[in-house]
Amino acid sequence: MTALVTGGTKGLGHVVVEEFGVLGGIVHTCARNEAELNECLREWKTKGFKVTGSVCDASSRAEREKLMKQVSSLFNGKRNILEIKRRTPMARIAEPKEVSSLAAFLCMTAASYITGQTICVDGEFAVNGFFFPIT
Repeated sequence: MTALVTGGTKGLGHVVVEEFGVLGGIVHTCARNEAELNECLREWKTKGFKVTGSVCDASSRAEREKLMKQVSSLFNGKRNILEIKRRTPMARIAEPKEVSSLAAFLCMTAASYITGQTICVDGEFAVNGFFFPIT
């Protein structure tokens, strides 16, 4: 099992790298910050994970930051967060580990017969539809 995980030093990317590491996978990740990348690589080596890494170039960084601003606007403001939680039957936002486990599983041979599926890891948010007022 080999994976390329972008943004592996923070947030969901970091948890996905850890999940693959625990499963014995080989991972290559990239990060925006060389110091953070090197710190994580040392940590993963200590844990016995097979992880390599590189620093992302400036053009992909700019595009990624533009996308992150668009996505993060949904989570800006206490009112939006409360509305998301209110419309989610589990009444909370997912933890990165809850999403990374599925990502890792879908990359495994055990999931090789799973094709063309939409798997919602959303605490049943989709059951209420995706519209909510954004302030």
